[in-house]
Amino acid sequence: MTNKIRLLSSLTTTSTTAAVSSLIGSSVGASIALSAAIALIASPAKAADQALLDILLSNGAIDQAQYNELLNKEALEEADVVNIGFANGSGLNVKSADGAYEVEIGGRLHLDYIDHSFDSRIGKDPISGSQVRRGRIEIDGVFDNNWGYAAEFDYAKNKVAIKDIKLGYETDSGASLYVGHQKQPYSLSLEMSSNDIPFVERSADNYLVATFTDRAIGARYENSGANWFVAAGVFGDAMSNSDTTGDEGWGTSGRLVYSPIIEDERILHLGVRGSYREVDIATPTMQIKDKTTDFSGLSIVNTGALNDAESATLFGPEMAAVWGPLYVFAEHTTTQVGRAAAPDLEFSGWHAAAAWSLTGESRASRYSMSSGEFKGLRPAKNFDWANGGIGAWEIAARYAAIDLNDGNVMGGTEDALSIALNWYPNRSVRIMADWSRVLDTDESNTIRMFAQDMDIFTLRTQWNF
Repeated sequence: MTNKIRLLSSLTTTSTTAAVSSLIGSSVGASIALSAAIALIASPAKAADQALLDILLSNGAIDQAQYNELLNKEALEEADVVNIGFANGSGLNVKSADGAYEVEIGGRLHLDYIDHSFDSRIGKDPISGSQVRRGRIEIDGVFDNNWGYAAEFDYAKNKVAIKDIKLGYETDSGASLYVGHQKQPYSLSLEMSSNDIPFVERSADNYLVATFTDRAIGARYENSGANWFVAAGVFGDAMSNSDTTGDEGWGTSGRLVYSPIIEDERILHLGVRGSYREVDIATPTMQIKDKTTDFSGLSIVNTGALNDAESATLFGPEMAAVWGPLYVFAEHTTTQVGRAAAPDLEFSGWHAAAAWSLTGESRASRYSMSSGEFKGLRPAKNFDWANGGIGAWEIAARYAAIDLNDGNVMGGTEDALSIALNWYPNRSVRIMADWSRVLDTDESNTIRMFAQDMDIFTLRTQWNF
C-alpha cells in the first residue's frame, strides 16, 4: 500500500481550480473546468487525468495551449510525489519519486523463555528464565542516489547497544564500500540475520568465529555478479571494547562465494573465508569460550585467558544447498593462535544442519547473491483462522562440535545436537521451539564431566518489521 504526498502547494485542489478557471473565460467553461480540476486531483491514475483533458480539448472547453499547460502541471505534480509505504510488507519506507532519497525504519523483537535440565553436580547452575534477547530499531537509507547509511540499536539485558552505524557508497554496478561499525565478512551463519537462521542461536562452534570476526569498526568492500559474491575489509576493535590501557588490535577478513546452481527450486552455494587478527601484547584479552545460552552465561568449553597470545588466524569452507523444501548447510573453521613465548595453538569447530519446510516453501526464492546468504522462510499462505491458512511450518536439526584442546591449553571439547520446530504465521512473525542436548565432552573438568546430557529448551516469539 502506497500513499502519495503532494509537495507543490500550487497543485492543491483550490489552486488548480483557480488555474483552470483563469484559462477559461466563460461561466460554462469555468464550471467544466471546476469539475475537471476536481477530477484531476482525485484521480489516482495519470492516464485518467490525461483522458479527461483530452475530452475537454475535444469539446472546445480548453484550447491547445491551455491543454499543454495543464498537462505540464500534472507532470510536475507527479515528479514531486513522495512515496510512503511498507517496504516488502515490513518496515516503514519513505522514498522520493526519482529514487535519489530513501529512508526505511524497521526493527525486531525476540522474546525468549529458556529452561535447563542438568545434573546438579555440575557445580555452577545455568540460569533459566525469560528475557528480551533482542529489541532492535533499524534505520537505513539512500541519499544522492549512490550514498547509503545504516544504524541499528539494540535493547537487551536492560542495556542499549549500537550494533551497526555506517556510511557507504554503492556504484551503479553494485560494488559498495562502507565505513563504520559493522559485520566483518566471515561465516555464512554469522552474516545471516538472527531473523533468518532456523535455530534460536548459532551453533557452539560459532564462538570460535565470533570471538574474532563479529562486528567491529572498519571499512568493508563487497561486490557480486550473477553467481558470485566477494567481501573483504580491515577492522579495528568493536565499539563495546572499553579497554583504554593500550592500543587496540586490528584485523582483516574476507569471504568468497560461488554458486554454480541458482534456480527456482535449487541452489548450490560454496564458499571459503579467511581472517587474521592481532591483539596488543600489552593488554591481552584473547579468550575463547561458549555459553549454553545467551541468558545463562554458563560455559562448557573455555580456554581461559591466553595472556601471551599475539594473533589469531581463521580459515575454512562453507556450503549450503536447497532442493525444493530441503535446506542444508555446513561450515568448518580452524583457528590458529600465535603466542609470544609458547608454541602456537590450533583449535577447530564445525556444524552441519538440515531444515525441511513441512508446508512446501523453498528457501531458494530467498537466496540473495548480492550478499551471499539466505533470507528467512516466507509462508505461501499466511495463517488465517477464518479461511484455513496455516502459515509455514519448518523442522530443523543440527550437529555441532568444538575442540579447544591443544598443547598446554585444555579448553575442552563439546558435541551438541539441536532440534527446532518453527512456525511462520506470516512474513513478520515466527514462533520457535528449540531443544538442544550436550551429547559429549572430554570430561576434563567438573563442568564438562557433568554437562553431558544437559538439555536446553528455548521458546521464542519473534516479530520483525
